[in-house]
Amino acid sequence: MSYQKKPVLIRGTVSRAEQPNIALASAAFVVMAAVTQPAFAAESAKKAETDKTDVTQLEGVTAQAKKAEPGSNPNADPEAPYKIDKSANGKFTEPLLNVSKTINVVGKEQMKDAGVSALKDLMRTQPGITLGTGENGNQEGDRFYIRGFDARSDTFVDGMREPGMTARETFATEQIEVTKGPSSTFGGRGTTGGAVNIVSKKAQDTDFTRGTLTLGTEKRTTLDANKVVNDKLKIRANVMLQDSNVAGRDEVFKKGHGVALAADYQATDKVNVKVDLYHLRNEAMPDRGQPYNAVVAKLYGDVDRNNFYGYKNRDFWNTGADSLTTTVDAKLSDNTSVTNTTRIGETANDYIVSNPANVSGTLTVTPGTTARRVKNKLVANNTMISHEFHASNNVEHNIVAGVEVSEEKVKVQSGTVSGTNTPLDLYNPNNSATGATVTFTAAPGANTAKSQSLYLMDTAKLNEKWEVFGGIRQDQFDIEKRQNADVYNPLNNQDVEVKKDFTNGHLGLVYKPKENGSIYGSISTSSNIPSEALDATNPNYGGINVVTKDTAPEKNKSFELGTKWNLANDDLALSAAIFRTEKKNKIEVVSNTPMQTGEVRVDGVELGVSGNVTPKLSLSGGIVYMDTEITNSATASNIGKKLGSIAEKSASIQAKYQATPKLALGGTVVHTGKFKGSDGSNFAANDARVIPVSNRLDVMAEYKINKKLSTQLNVKNATDKTIIDASYPSGFTYIAPGRTTNVSLTYDF
Repeated sequence: MSYQKKPVLIRGTVSRAEQPNIALASAAFVVMAAVTQPAFAAESAKKAETDKTDVTQLEGVTAQAKKAEPGSNPNADPEAPYKIDKSANGKFTEPLLNVSKTINVVGKEQMKDAGVSALKDLMRTQPGITLGTGENGNQEGDRFYIRGFDARSDTFVDGMREPGMTARETFATEQIEVTKGPSSTFGGRGTTGGAVNIVSKKAQDTDFTRGTLTLGTEKRTTLDANKVVNDKLKIRANVMLQDSNVAGRDEVFKKGHGVALAADYQATDKVNVKVDLYHLRNEAMPDRGQPYNAVVAKLYGDVDRNNFYGYKNRDFWNTGADSLTTTVDAKLSDNTSVTNTTRIGETANDYIVSNPANVSGTLTVTPGTTARRVKNKLVANNTMISHEFHASNNVEHNIVAGVEVSEEKVKVQSGTVSGTNTPLDLYNPNNSATGATVTFTAAPGANTAKSQSLYLMDTAKLNEKWEVFGGIRQDQFDIEKRQNADVYNPLNNQDVEVKKDFTNGHLGLVYKPKENGSIYGSISTSSNIPSEALDATNPNYGGINVVTKDTAPEKNKSFELGTKWNLANDDLALSAAIFRTEKKNKIEVVSNTPMQTGEVRVDGVELGVSGNVTPKLSLSGGIVYMDTEITNSATASNIGKKLGSIAEKSASIQAKYQATPKLALGGTVVHTGKFKGSDGSNFAANDARVIPVSNRLDVMAEYKINKKLSTQLNVKNATDKTIIDASYPSGFTYIAPGRTTNVSLTYDF
């Protein structure tokens, strides 16, 4: 039967009319703030006196440092919240200063100041990262290239791999860690250019309740509440409602709600239990931007940047995520502990989206149609033991060893298009026109991946000056693919079973010329297995079929030399690194035949800064320069070419200046160098598809009205530039949002 859009496509997702009225929620928020303000007046006066003496004396530092405010990031420097001192991933046992790898960390303070609400919003402002696209073989959702390599399957939540591809939120996020370079030792398969770890907000030791109401282009309400129930139990809740437009894009919106609950129970003096529950639903109008003229390598003439080439009465994009995570920490002795984490999760990604690639000589656009229903279920467990000891030669060792097991099940229903889409005028598209009918396959393809992994890591402190890190990980995969409905290539519809195993490692040497600095060198490896993109039906996009089932894993190796320093009374972190990443056995498609003949090399330099330059000025950002090159290919003309879809030059800097105790001013400048679109089935750059340089300016101002209430203005893309986020070979580009203006009120109850 023909497909018709329904109000409910994912369990728990409701139509726009049925979702909670955000205006009503906003009004309730303001009334609550007004009513509770007098009740807190006396308490505020008392707290002001307490704050004068509520300071912490740091060893070796003459100045007094204020304690972290309730609800602040526990991994950040209380004096300089833009500076994150430690990864939340337990596999990294040392402070970031002493880790032999580049790890960029963005805390919630930076995200708040920048007005970030979604993971994609943040990643488009990070140096060394380029956004990717969805199409027939790739799901719609968060897709990033890190240091030149696709990382769409390399997103983690609290150190465990996130199932599926979806649109991720930040309302319950403490910090986001981007680990650069091959990282299979820490994360398993993939992680060629790096991995993204989303760190969830956990229950804390102080009561607080903080609500934020955002109005403007983006309408959003969030609540973050923590309660210490007794000396054993503490709980935290984060809630989000959203109903937003996308500036500079007609008909495009995003609406949703989310709830995250975290509980921390100290069962005994030696056993701690944490439980995290996460629920998210998003409803959006999918937007694949505008047609792109590959001949002249630019957007068509004077086409309005706002033009949307889709069918508002047919197209939709619904995503959802539910997960339950339990963590048990047991202290076996003063030097030994065991952590067991179990996660049960499910993501859903349903959509019908228009691809505005086909432009006729009469200047009409007849969009293509992509439709999918994808459900991804995950059951995973990680058991990790940590042990510290001194060897007979007085070398201090910090051992981390563990076992990870998981089962991931993916069901994919592809859409079959009946009829044709109504052509749209290039300059004045009628989005109320009729789109082609879409039906979904009755029997979805069912792919299952089972994995078992063993890992062992050791940080050995030889003396005050030298540290050595070594790690090794062995992974085994058993993947079954059952009849995906690929109308383009029948070979992809045959049942396939793949069994692969591989071993990877990381070796790092750290020299500390001073306590506040380090110089390091490292070598690390990773592996990409065929079919690791479980939702893909085609080898072009990371899937597998009967032709490629016996291919070997792609092998990646990286060399990095760098230095890190904490300056300005330990409030400012500076870093610099040079790196080379090499990939071999890369699958490329020649005449519709996948071949494992590709080799790629990426050389680069990365500089980073985070923290306080002065007590009033905070900075966070970096500069990345890369030189990408295809060093071997079955297509001789590709050898020596650049990689497609990769911006080799990029930089960003976020600044905040505390002009007065109440007023702060700031902003972010983002530079993305020109890049070339991909050739499609090949990974080479298309010399005719040049995406121009873009420069973006965001500005913000924050004013503290009183102890309880503050307001913040954010203007993102303040100069309203037309910026191309990404380009797809068939001839369309993603257009970044235009000028986005928001005003937020934050109240501490």
